[in-house]
Amino acid sequence: MNLETLKKLRLLIPGIIIVIYGLIYISIITKKEFSGFEFKEYTIPTVIAVIIGVLYEMFEVRYLVTNYSHKKIDLNIKNHICRLFTQPLTDIQRQFLFKKNRLKSIFYHVVDNDESLKQKSKNIYFNGIIWTSTADLSIISIFISVLILISMTMFEGSIKNNLLMFGLTTIMVGLISLGLHALAFLKHIKLSNEQIEFIETHHINLVNTKITETLTKLDE
Repeated sequence: MNLETLKKLRLLIPGIIIVIYGLIYISIITKKEFSGFEFKEYTIPTVIAVIIGVLYEMFEVRYLVTNYSHKKIDLNIKNHICRLFTQPLTDIQRQFLFKKNRLKSIFYHVVDNDESLKQKSKNIYFNGIIWTSTADLSIISIFISVLILISMTMFEGSIKNNLLMFGLTTIMVGLISLGLHALAFLKHIKLSNEQIEFIETHHINLVNTKITETLTKLDE
């Protein structure tokens, strides 16, 4: 998986999740089988999914869950790259390196100039889509479950019972997804550390050179 594919999937997946939940909800209240929905083509649901995905991305809804783990992943990379520098650093120099993603820029520069690291990045991208998708599924499922349980008051009988089961199921899906998100986060840390170990073995001089070049800008 490459970066462009990752970006497209991150845009599509939230919308697809919401479209599927919406169709299930409609099938319950109309007493129509989910399999009964027929689309001569997938243009309409795809367009709806993309529009929802764009709005979802614009309002940064995903970061309600990913913000904490994203910061931890970034900090892990920065700390490890900084430790690879063989010269002593003052507090001012260290603070300078940690600002504006300077250390991450060095990390990505090294990765982009090594084919082995690029191959390892594919595993990170694949895990990254699991990491974000589980966050999306968790947020959307819990939010949808609240709407479903509120809407139950408008129905009676079998529809109400089916909505209750659907609402409880989405809550369960949301909680399980949150747990899977945590596992994907730990896997992301592990994969990043493997890249950094490779960098330490094969590109320590390049890291030292790039950090030294970056530090020359401190007095500019």
